[in-house]
Amino acid sequence: MKNLDLNNKQIQAARVAMFNAMRDGDEEAQGQAFNDFSQSLQDTISEQANSVIGDAANEMTDNKILEARGIQRPMTSTERKFFAAAAQKQSFENLGETFPETIVEDVLSRIQQEHPLLAAIDTQTVSALMKVIYADPTSKTAFWGKVPDNIKQILTDGFKVLSLESSKLSGFLAVPKGFFKLGPAYLATYVITFLEETMAATLETAVVSGTGKDMPIGMVKKLSGSVDGVYPDKPAIALNDLEPLSLAGIHGALTKAKTDNGQVAVIVNPMTYWAKLFAKLAVKDSDSNWHLITLPTGDVIVQSYAVPEDKLVFGVLKNYVLGVSGEMELNRYEQTLAIEDMDLFIAKFFGMGIAKNENAFFVADVSKMTGATIPTLEDSAAVKRPGRISNVTDEPTLPAEGDSEGTDKTKKVAEKK
Repeated sequence: MKNLDLNNKQIQAARVAMFNAMRDGDEEAQGQAFNDFSQSLQDTISEQANSVIGDAANEMTDNKILEARGIQRPMTSTERKFFAAAAQKQSFENLGETFPETIVEDVLSRIQQEHPLLAAIDTQTVSALMKVIYADPTSKTAFWGKVPDNIKQILTDGFKVLSLESSKLSGFLAVPKGFFKLGPAYLATYVITFLEETMAATLETAVVSGTGKDMPIGMVKKLSGSVDGVYPDKPAIALNDLEPLSLAGIHGALTKAKTDNGQVAVIVNPMTYWAKLFAKLAVKDSDSNWHLITLPTGDVIVQSYAVPEDKLVFGVLKNYVLGVSGEMELNRYEQTLAIEDMDLFIAKFFGMGIAKNENAFFVADVSKMTGATIPTLEDSAAVKRPGRISNVTDEPTLPAEGDSEGTDKTKKVAEKK
């Protein structure tokens, strides 16, 4: 896929809402966010597919043309077999075919390309359930030949083992009813693209703030003092400005802990970046031209909606290890997040993550820092748009199949009063 437009305004807004819902843990908001993103993605794929249908005419049977145009994703024979079985059965359940590991590997590769945070950490993908071995950056893990065995043992203790079997990361897959009928190629395009976004939100949120209970231990968490598997937050350092003296304390702590073993980054929510950091990094030269400067400490700024607003996370990103297995399960989800007009599945894949050292990351609180005033947004739920049905107590009757005259794309009222 190279031409699918995932940066239109509708998808961008839905993507941000999905990250926020995953971060805040509100199940009702998560259901609505996944529903909205699914609708945005459905509209985008359908629009481009219809465009190609009109352009290609008799060439529609040639899948290579569609793959070249980015409308269909090139698939292996195993992938084609899986999606053909799903299209025939109109479901992902009881197919007799396991979800292809090549898709998970490809999705993770694309996620790393699109998400700077996931690209910068130490992400290790394995094809089956196993343990990931990593080294504490503060430990010596190499030695010369003539070293006593007891000393060698001390050195090799610097290596640690991360078990991927300790947690399953989950993401929701909302498939619009009737989408199975589009056939294996379009079904694969929709599913894989949706997985990229939901897995990105799931993984990035877990990497930053995962509790450790059946999920990775996030950067903002301590590695001690867990209660029932949940790890407490690191104490936040009050940061009221970006002056050298203020930032030097955090860098001094990284130096003292010996975890400044690379390029230090500061991870920030985009809202906090614009409200608190941007104005302090914009300077005007003698010709009245504006320039963005770096932080006095030279830290790389990485933006992520997974970081809570008014918080900054400092550290060398390679000092966080994330292991993900290529095995994935797709099961129907029929609990509180069931959504009308959608077949909702839950995608579960094995994965675990942890900071390589307890002092690899430090958290700063910038809530008291002066910043820009962000205007209050109008509540989209209260907006009455032209053609929108409101104050309806009963669901409208769906048009007969094949009747396209005068039908609304939404077909059903998405929200109930």
